[in-house]
Amino acid sequence: MTVSTETESPVEIGVGLGTPLRLVLVYGHRESSRRAAARIALASCAEVRAVVPADDPRSFAELAQDLRDAEPDAVLACAADGKDVAGALVLLEALRLGCAAQRPPPRVLALGPDGVVERLRAAVPPFALERFAGDAAAVAALRALRRGGDEGRALREELIEDAARSLAASTAADAVVVDVSERTTSCVLARVGGELHAAHVGGLGVGEGADRVVLHAGLDRVRRWLPWPIDAPALLDRVFNRARWSGALPATEQALGIEMALAREAIAHVLRDAAYAGLDVAAMRAAPTALVTGRAASFPRRAQTLLVFVDGLEPTSLTAVLREPDEGRAERVALVASLRAERPVTLRLAHATGRDDRRVEPGSFTLAPVSGEVEVSAASGELRGRGHAGALGLLIDARGRPLSLPPRDAERIPVVAGWHAQIGALPSAAR
Repeated sequence: MTVSTETESPVEIGVGLGTPLRLVLVYGHRESSRRAAARIALASCAEVRAVVPADDPRSFAELAQDLRDAEPDAVLACAADGKDVAGALVLLEALRLGCAAQRPPPRVLALGPDGVVERLRAAVPPFALERFAGDAAAVAALRALRRGGDEGRALREELIEDAARSLAASTAADAVVVDVSERTTSCVLARVGGELHAAHVGGLGVGEGADRVVLHAGLDRVRRWLPWPIDAPALLDRVFNRARWSGALPATEQALGIEMALAREAIAHVLRDAAYAGLDVAAMRAAPTALVTGRAASFPRRAQTLLVFVDGLEPTSLTAVLREPDEGRAERVALVASLRAERPVTLRLAHATGRDDRRVEPGSFTLAPVSGEVEVSAASGELRGRGHAGALGLLIDARGRPLSLPPRDAERIPVVAGWHAQIGALPSAAR
């Protein structure tokens, strides 16, 4: 993987995805416990196989069977106070019944006050329980499990987080990194002050994780992004074939369009998980600088990366977009101006060749051919800022947020094809 924030001097770093980690989440009655468990799971890039809240309605036998089917490598228990102990004890009993014969046995990680965790420790044998004082220590322990004992291995999510920090430091502003690979998808926000909001979802991607995208999003949500008609069975067959071939590259424009559709839904799914965990998704969408990496940055055309980014993340302000493939140099792609216009708006542009005004109609999606540094301001006052136009120029996106698509194919396909054609993402869409 290549990680850099400047086009002149990228840094080559060896990186691995690590061993998939099957995780079960257990949390108490407080909202803070649920969010803590979700944050740790996202930060560690674990594959959550089961979730057990304090008021879980399942019977003891059902819970034990579900845990057996999950085959967890680890169980993360977040207990805020004594009220959570009773539910956690039931879970541990079900874990004993369901997973006592599992080899190796699952590890139990607990966060909570000393007294609460000690009560759980007395009930956890034959499993070992490890107590952690905070989120960071628990994330480090789960990442160590994913390294499989190889402490010298750099995990992909760690490099993505380093890239976000470097980008925020070099631009002196918030920065977001969006990464879509074969079987992981990440959205990481780095704040100027050093705060990090990291969401990594394992088993979700455009290759081996393609079937999981369909499982979570549904086939119709993937199909809606395609600028041509395709029936559900044919699309499902293509997706599951793609999941079988690791590292395969799309040989046709249709295959590429399907990968782009999967990437959009993978990003959207990570953002939903991030919101569930209490991460600042609004700040991710409003970050003035964004870097796209992985397979989403490796599409043949810059416009394809740009379209996947704006449709998946749905930025809400003025965003300078860069992309950096795993085996390539960083490059500036475009400057995105997102407008929530309910009536026509005048957009004022100041750039190296002069100044001009553009009338923006609600729902429009156009690429203005400007270059270099551009100062953008809307007469309505909702948008103002400065950024680099990159190789493609200024993308004016007035489709609104959240982005909505017509439900019927006859209405939706021409709209989606028009978006592709406007920025030259897929040649056939223009035809």
